[in-house]
Amino acid sequence: KLVIASIVVLLSACGPSGGGGGGSSSASTPASTPTDTNLAFQSFPAGYFSSGYTETYQVTGSDTAGGTYTATLSSTTLAPTTFNGQPAIPVQKLVKITNTQTGAFVSGTGTDYFSTDSGSRMLLGYTDDSAEVTKIGLTMNIIPQSATIDDFGVIGSYTGGGETDQITWQLTNANNELANLVVNETTTISGSLDSSEEDSYVIDQSGNRKSLTVKIYYADSGITITLSGNKQ
Repeated sequence: KLVIASIVVLLSACGPSGGGGGGSSSASTPASTPTDTNLAFQSFPAGYFSSGYTETYQVTGSDTAGGTYTATLSSTTLAPTTFNGQPAIPVQKLVKITNTQTGAFVSGTGTDYFSTDSGSRMLLGYTDDSAEVTKIGLTMNIIPQSATIDDFGVIGSYTGGGETDQITWQLTNANNELANLVVNETTTISGSLDSSEEDSYVIDQSGNRKSLTVKIYYADSGITITLSGNKQ
């Protein structure tokens, strides 16, 4: 999961968004062929759980109130450790984001902790340093090593800081022998929706990630933020 939701809400409070619009283009694009639903896609790229693995995305986007943003999202796998008394592989997430209209800038880090057994990989929990919260698993399910188009499942339910997160995954068609690995997180407080986040990665059969689209919804304001960009 990403730590961007708790960061963007701080940034959007730094000043008024203002208006603005985008242009459009009519450049032709090659025809797309639906991906074969029998193809198996790896859930993670090779080496993802090896210390030192890193990936970075440069993304841009806007919110439904007219704000515009640019950001760098990166993750780095760290040396094995323990989390909640269990051996774990930490994957640290770093977010740097700028409101391009106000110039306001914020950054934050968080860490996901995965179980060490490659045959029964689970997300044990995670920390969000920006929100100063640690969330541990109430229920956790094994993340499959591979999946085919239209497969889906529940990663787990996590709690901490008075919040409860439900995280799910699904694999959808991205055409041309590619797939979308979509991770959805819904956060509730006392049973009421607080926010939701969708992280969608375009992947190849080896699990290599090509691009990322992030959609975040804040229930209190009704604002949705969408950011997208390619892996660097």
